[in-house]
Amino acid sequence: MKIKITTSCGSVARSFTAGTEPTVADAVGQDLIAAGYAELLDPEAQPVVAVSEPTEPTEPTGE
Repeated sequence: MKIKITTSCGSVARSFTAGTEPTVADAVGQDLIAAGYAELLDPEAQPVVAVSEPTEPTEPTGE
C-alpha cells in the first residue's frame, strides 16, 4: 500500500518522516491511516477497508 506520512512517527521496527511516501504492508498502512499519521495515495488503485458506523445501543432481550 502506498501512503503519504502526514505526521512523523515510529515504532521499534521502523520510523517514518512527515512528507515521505513509503510503500508499506496493508495492515501497517491501515493502522497509520486510522491513527491519523498517514493518508492513502491513489485510493482508486487500492482497496479501502470499510469502517462500520457506530450503532445505537439496543435494549436487553432478557435472556
